[in-house]
Amino acid sequence: MNSYVQVIARDGYKIIFSLAELDQGLSGNRILVADIKNGKDLDLEEGPVRLVVPSDTRHGRWVRMLSSVNVFKNP
Repeated sequence: MNSYVQVIARDGYKIIFSLAELDQGLSGNRILVADIKNGKDLDLEEGPVRLVVPSDTRHGRWVRMLSSVNVFKNP
């Protein structure tokens, strides 16, 4: 439970998830990495892939232009 995931967008936007938040069995959250929207490829302002957290009421953790996902373990 002392690990976390950092998600970074091409424009430098960063968010953090605890590893437990990403475990659907623990949190009930679904985290999606999407490359299409409404049946079409994402445009350059959103894609080529984006991270979507459908359960979030605000989109602060939705990451457009996803460039990297890094997993860290605290010592």
